[in-house]
Amino acid sequence: MININMERIDNPFVHGVASGDPLEDQVVIWTRVTTPTPEPVEVNWKVASDSDLSQIIASGTAIAEANADYTVNVDVTGLEPATRYFYQFEALGQISPVGRTKTLPTNGVEHLRFAQVSCAKFNAGFFNAYSRIAARDDLDFLLHLGDYIYEASNKPPASQTPGADIGRPFEPAHECKTLEDYRQRYDQYHRDPDLQRLRASLPIIATLDDHEFADGAWRDGASEHKPERDGDWAKRRAIAFQVRWEWLPARKPDPANVQRVFRKVSLGGLADLMLIDTRTLRDEPVPPPAMFDPERSALGAEQRTWLLEQFDTSKAQWKLLANPSVMATTWSKDFPPSIKQALLKLKLIDVDGIRPDYDQWDGYPVERDLLLSHWRDNEIKNVVVLSGDVHIGLAIELKRDAFDPQEEPIAVEFVTGSLTSQNLDDKMGWERRTQSIPIEQEVMKAFPHIHWCDFDSHGYLVIDVTPAQVTAQWWAVDTLLRPSNTEALMSTWMVESGKPKLIPA
Repeated sequence: MININMERIDNPFVHGVASGDPLEDQVVIWTRVTTPTPEPVEVNWKVASDSDLSQIIASGTAIAEANADYTVNVDVTGLEPATRYFYQFEALGQISPVGRTKTLPTNGVEHLRFAQVSCAKFNAGFFNAYSRIAARDDLDFLLHLGDYIYEASNKPPASQTPGADIGRPFEPAHECKTLEDYRQRYDQYHRDPDLQRLRASLPIIATLDDHEFADGAWRDGASEHKPERDGDWAKRRAIAFQVRWEWLPARKPDPANVQRVFRKVSLGGLADLMLIDTRTLRDEPVPPPAMFDPERSALGAEQRTWLLEQFDTSKAQWKLLANPSVMATTWSKDFPPSIKQALLKLKLIDVDGIRPDYDQWDGYPVERDLLLSHWRDNEIKNVVVLSGDVHIGLAIELKRDAFDPQEEPIAVEFVTGSLTSQNLDDKMGWERRTQSIPIEQEVMKAFPHIHWCDFDSHGYLVIDVTPAQVTAQWWAVDTLLRPSNTEALMSTWMVESGKPKLIPA
């Protein structure tokens, strides 16, 4: 059980407030009540148009119960589009902090701006990037591409990177496997002040990656899950889904299927945002030649059919694909030996140093080619893939054959660096933006579809969308090893409507 002390009893809202899954006329608001007794707790909520909460728009009462770990998700309806709102909860005679949220726009919108993040490893660093996002006043929402938590142990297996020695050990110290474990890990994350500031400042739209479950998760298992040691995978996966729904401010895409995550979010005709799940529905990752089996899928048949239909029927100016794992290839049979160590450290190639990393889209080449061919053959324009997972920043032009200079790009891909999860300088032990820079230059020569890369920085992307262009800004914090408010703009790239080619901005 999660420990309860007297300080928490005096403040039942120690995990803050949050909002998520905004639509044009509704948004989910969230809190958790820390209570000294097991009985259900009545929670009052209100939504206002002003930060003083004097102009109440909606209010009501919810019940925090043990079967949902005393979390409360309220789907507030009847709101106005593209409008900022403020909300608050009351329980056990105490009031929560005030949260700020925003609804999505309706048709005719000419501009959107949102942040894009992934890979928040608690024991690897302070969540300074979350704090910097929370301090901004120009964002419509946060797009989270997964690894929202890490289930890992403080003493991980050799295939994983240990955390930093900065006084942020995981709770529990062991790998999460049970309901109690996952709840304790989410509890720890949401006591973090930077994550609380982020969640209280803007709505979250999230998909997932593997660490919400277990490293290397797939449909029927995970690379680090051993049934004889860890128990039944289906039970563990169901527990992880349950706790994720408890702690995220989210609306289930299909209440009849609580393990479905994929969905479309319409952004006022300017863009359609398609969020996919490339982990829990996929076939087991396997090396070549088996990975070339045309029946193998990262999406699963149902999700793939749904996704193609979304692209075929979208009338939006831009089609944004929220894709947890990098889509472009990060492997070449001819890469120079001088970059091999970096590719291995970043897990961009297989541990044997020869084959592709078959845990990402490189391990599902036939299905990836199907998507790219579908966009090209059906003249589906203005596709922008938004990715995470690999912990590094990348600006990419997507082709069926990344190494064919005669082939025209089909789409572009913007990959965010990690929030805290280790990348090259962390793993090599050298200073940030020093020895990695010449390696990055060699990588871009060896992989001509990669137009820019940053193997060191931690932070977030800001995606700016207008009818004419989509622009990506890579922002980086100066350190993870202590709290810091310092950040810098590392690079800016854009793509113009109708022209799937990257332009430095």
